[in-house]
Amino acid sequence: LGLGDIVLPGLLLSFAARYDEAKRLVGLIGGGSGVNRSNTCRNNRRNKGVFGRLLFGCCSCLCNGGYFAPVVVSYAVGLAMANTAVYVMQMGQPALLYLVPCCLGTVAFLGWRRGELDELWHGPRVVRAADRL
Repeated sequence: LGLGDIVLPGLLLSFAARYDEAKRLVGLIGGGSGVNRSNTCRNNRRNKGVFGRLLFGCCSCLCNGGYFAPVVVSYAVGLAMANTAVYVMQMGQPALLYLVPCCLGTVAFLGWRRGELDELWHGPRVVRAADRL
């Protein structure tokens, strides 16, 4: 891994963390609980088995409306894909070829799914509001 393989996805990770915290802060100031919740993910607790509870517990970070945890998971998946490609092809591979689509694709998909993609693309108003506070 080179420095760019850590820095460039790290910039996206820091943006995701800042966006999540700005949403939480603006929610607290606005009288809310400060908990991000997505409209597209409902608490489905019908799976009472061990596997269902384990899966719900591990994937609950995807349902809280945040971006940071899913981007960290996608970075790990992209890194595993890059290492697998090096192992299979027996030659060096550019890690950003695997990291960027995983990380940026995750943010783009979640933003589209939550209806926040336009706001993410043009600069989040919630971050500017948090900066003013």
